[in-house]
Amino acid sequence: MDTETKILIIDDEEIVLKSCLRIFKKDNFDIETAVSGEEGLAKIEKGHFDIVITDLKMPGIGGMEVVKNVRANNPEITVIIFTGFASVETAREALKLGVFDYIPKPFTPDELRDVISNAIESRQDISHGKMLDLMAIVSHELKSPVASVHTTADTLYRGYFGKLELNHQKIIESIIRNCQYLEDIIRSYIDLSKMEIDDIESFKKEIDLIKDVIQPVLEIPEYNNNVNNMKIISEFKLIPPIQGDPNLLKIVVTNLLNNAIKYGKPDTAIKIDLYKKSHGILFSIFNEGMGISKDDIENKLFKKFSRIKQKGAGGIKGTGLGLYISRKIIEKHNGKLWVESDSGKWVKFYFSLPEN
Repeated sequence: MDTETKILIIDDEEIVLKSCLRIFKKDNFDIETAVSGEEGLAKIEKGHFDIVITDLKMPGIGGMEVVKNVRANNPEITVIIFTGFASVETAREALKLGVFDYIPKPFTPDELRDVISNAIESRQDISHGKMLDLMAIVSHELKSPVASVHTTADTLYRGYFGKLELNHQKIIESIIRNCQYLEDIIRSYIDLSKMEIDDIESFKKEIDLIKDVIQPVLEIPEYNNNVNNMKIISEFKLIPPIQGDPNLLKIVVTNLLNNAIKYGKPDTAIKIDLYKKSHGILFSIFNEGMGISKDDIENKLFKKFSRIKQKGAGGIKGTGLGLYISRKIIEKHNGKLWVESDSGKWVKFYFSLPEN
């Protein structure tokens, strides 16, 4: 349960208030009580509450008035109501006003706990959604200026404005590495905001995986002219169309190719294959380099915000989101993403997708 959730319980029956306090005695909620609608509204006006539970039938200001007041003046508060059998119709009316749920009287401890647990989860989902929206907006705003700095630094590094001295080259290399890191963060946060939208309808387009997904990624100049001077070799066998979202699948290919370049051995080849298998379509990407240990594959690799420590990767930064996002995208397409590696030598990522 949430350790910071503040709850106000309004009921004119002391036995109900004491029962609630007893039920939540072992939980880390900050709970206040009020014996009337007037007292409850006064407490709401003075303090901050996440959840308000109010009885409907009370002398003076009744529960419906409390509901209307809270929804009008504190819409961020989640409202729950207590109701007896006689006031079920009123409870339905309250739900139309934006009440989250109702708890029947008499109630069991489990009934009360379940409703509160659902309310807290709902609040966290809404908060998470707002955070992701903000992340996406900020990331989009940062994308262009960071890309501009990266391009300028790369132009300087390649000597288009005159040959640089060795110490100046090292400074520019540092700028380029940090730009790449910022671009990874920006792309990952934009991707993560997309991933939290479960719009399965968007996956029902018929697409050509080569033409609509892989080829556009491989045509990006920075990949063919990459910092590790790694040649990209691709072999595509004829495959049938699939059902998928090309923009989301591009995220997967981009993440896997970025990792192959970042963690690959300079002056070696990245090998990309795509062909039809009995169980569907199989994509793979191979590179020589640091590889990944069995323990890291099993315990860290695909977890959100989890980064593995690899020998020789001290200067390489990452968000810990790329592979998590990639696996989620493939799973949303009813596919599978996995990896094979010989630590310190090579790594090969695969994903499979079903045919139409």
